Amino acid sequence: MSVVVDGRLVDTVAIRREIERRFPGVVAWYGEHTCRWWAVVWCGQWRLLEAPTPRALVGAIEVATFRRSSVVW
Repeated sequence: MSVVVDGRLVDTVAIRREIERRFPGVVAWYGEHTCRWWAVVWCGQWRLLEAPTPRALVGAIEVATFRRSSVVW
């Protein structure tokens, strides 16, 4: 699916696939009604993340997964 975001035509499926390829186990999508990017991430527990752009979503995923990997047991 393609949508116009900030005046640009964006292929949301391609972006979602790239995010999911980069972060195995993550499920990502673009919310047509919210006009936001979303992801479900396992970081010790399931977390729902949202962001205004794909780049911001990737940053949120990196923070969530880094926090999980930096926990000392």
